[in-house]
Amino acid sequence: MNAEQIRTTYQQQLDRIQNNRAYSDHARQVLAAKAWSQAARQLEQVRQAELAELARRREQLDRKMFGSTGNADPGTILARRDAADRAAAIDNPRIAAETLARADRDGDRTLAQAVAAHANNYGWSEVVNQYAAGNPEFAEAAKEWNDLPGTGDDFWETKHGMHFFVTKPGGLDRLSDGQIQALASEDLEAA
Repeated sequence: MNAEQIRTTYQQQLDRIQNNRAYSDHARQVLAAKAWSQAARQLEQVRQAELAELARRREQLDRKMFGSTGNADPGTILARRDAADRAAAIDNPRIAAETLARADRDGDRTLAQAVAAHANNYGWSEVVNQYAAGNPEFAEAAKEWNDLPGTGDDFWETKHGMHFFVTKPGGLDRLSDGQIQALASEDLEAA
């Protein structure tokens, strides 16, 4: 179920509980607490699944932009490590741009990619843009990365979390989440 379906089901449950006159006031509170608890748990599961999918996609794009996407032979692995070490020694964006230009000119894609990754880590966007200009696959992956929710928005996770907020049922709105959970754990059959 998606978030909207969970909210709809939750509201339907609350309506049935409130409209059933066979329940005592306490039973209505317990059942409403159970419905709220279940909806909150389901919404949190959907939220976590969305965040996990987003993290998975970011990792895929990161590997596509800056890593190896296939099984590499030992020589390639060593070349990548050497290039990463050389790029890590660069402490100036001008030198990074020059190193990137030299690597492109020499056809050293491994060093060019390592310099771009290093520049990205330091926020040297002009160097990353220089790399993107000569690498359409990278540019495409970078565009998708930048279009992903939360990119460049420090408050996105908070706003995203609010989308999965479920309102407390009337009569329970002054209780803490813990108090509602305790009420939801009550067994109506034993009462």
